[in-house]
Amino acid sequence: MEIKDLEKVSVIGLGLLGGSLGLALNSSFPRIKRRGYSHRAVTRNKARDLGSVDEIYPDVADAVSESQLVILASPIGTFESLMQKMAGHLPDGCIVTDVGSTKVLPVRWARKYFNRNIQFLGSHPIAGSEQRGVDFARADLFFGAPCILTPTKQTQKTTIAFLKEFWQALGMRVQTMTATEHDRVLARISHLPHLLASAMVNVSDPKELLLCGKGFLDTTRIASGPPNVWRDIIMANTKNTSVAIGKLTKELVRMQLALDQEKEKAILKMLADAQAKRNTLVAQKMKRKELPT
Repeated sequence: MEIKDLEKVSVIGLGLLGGSLGLALNSSFPRIKRRGYSHRAVTRNKARDLGSVDEIYPDVADAVSESQLVILASPIGTFESLMQKMAGHLPDGCIVTDVGSTKVLPVRWARKYFNRNIQFLGSHPIAGSEQRGVDFARADLFFGAPCILTPTKQTQKTTIAFLKEFWQALGMRVQTMTATEHDRVLARISHLPHLLASAMVNVSDPKELLLCGKGFLDTTRIASGPPNVWRDIIMANTKNTSVAIGKLTKELVRMQLALDQEKEKAILKMLADAQAKRNTLVAQKMKRKELPT
C-alpha cells in the first residue's frame, strides 16, 4: 500500500497522543477518514467536540473493521487486550502500528494475535508532555520531533516505506532500529530520567521543597506524568531500566567518593564533562530544529 491509497485510519485511544494524531492527520491528510476509539464516553465526547476524529466508536472491533492503517495510542498496559479484540476484525493487508515507549512486548503480542495478512510495525514518535488527555491535544505535537520505527526480519519493505512516509508527512524525522535496541536506548534516555525525577522528589521534605527554585522544578517536571502510565512503561522494560539504574548508581558513587575525598579537580572534571556533552547535544538539537534557536 502507498500513502496515496490511504483512505481510512483508526486511532485507538484518544488521549494527548491519540487526539493530537487525529488533528495532525486532518492537517496533513484532509481527505482521509479518521476513525477513533475510546472506552470512556467522556473522552469520546471531548474528541468529537475538538474535531480529533470524524467517527468515534465505543467498540474497538467496529473502530478498526474498515481501516487500512490502525494506530494504537492507548497506554501500553492495554495493548495486548486491544490487539486480541481487534485481531479478527482487521481487513486483510491492514497495517498496525503504535506510539508506545517500549517495543519488544508489542512485537511479541502482535505475533501472537495477528495473522500473516496483517503487518505490524512498531513506531515511537518521541513527542508529548507530562500533560494527559485529549484536552491538551494539538496538531503540531509531532512536528520536528524524532520517530523510531522498529522493523523485524518479517516486516515487508513496503510497510517500512509506507510508515516512514506517513510519519514524515506529520513533520517527523524517522529512523529505524531493532525493538531490542530501542528498549535498551529508551531505558537510559526516557525511563531512567522519569525514575530519577521521581526519586529526587521523594527524598525531599515537603516543607523544604517550598524553597526550591526553577532548576529543581525543571529537573523534576516529568515526575508529574501519570503514575499508572509510567508504571506500565517501566514494567514493560524492567531489565533494561534496571541496568540503566545500575549505570547511574555507579556514576553517583563515583561523584560521592570524589566528594568524600575532597577531590576538587575530579569534581570539576565531572561537571565540565557533563556540561560539554549537554552543550553539544543542545547545539545538535537546535541545528536539527528540534529546539528553538
